[in-house]
Amino acid sequence: MNFKSNIVKIRTIYISDAKKLLKFFHDLVISDSERVERLKDVKKINLQKEIYWIKHRKRAEKNKEMFIFCCEVNGRIVAEGEIEREKRWIEKHVAEIRFGILPGYEKLAIEMIKQLIKKAKENKIKVLIFFHLATQKTALSIMGKLGFSRVGIIKNYYKRDGHYISRVYMVKNF
Repeated sequence: MNFKSNIVKIRTIYISDAKKLLKFFHDLVISDSERVERLKDVKKINLQKEIYWIKHRKRAEKNKEMFIFCCEVNGRIVAEGEIEREKRWIEKHVAEIRFGILPGYEKLAIEMIKQLIKKAKENKIKVLIFFHLATQKTALSIMGKLGFSRVGIIKNYYKRDGHYISRVYMVKNF
């Protein structure tokens, strides 16, 4: 895929992506003040921890419990998304979808999320659940455009800097 003469790839992640993913996550937290993660926590993640994180996800992916994609532009990861299947036998058809995107790459992230949704369908996932801070307007808007319906809010779920923020739940059924 080309995006204004850039080389764009939407693909799975690899252990060799550890440095790129660390940089992406650091840049994401700096650029998005509405993230749950804090910069001081992100700074504690080193290359060894990132490799462990990737290995864990790759094992889950091999077992079809999780599916992970990233969006890369000219060798830089600008979005990462994943679907994680629920663990209990009675919920194996349900999965949580989550993602992070750097500002300015929303259209590419939508394409990545579409591929995640396709992967979910191919793997017999029938219900996708998305939740986020109510202040995350961009993410909530993207999911609405992709056919997710708002199904609920838990008021005052998060507390940051003495202020409460609600959690919004969205769902897509196939």
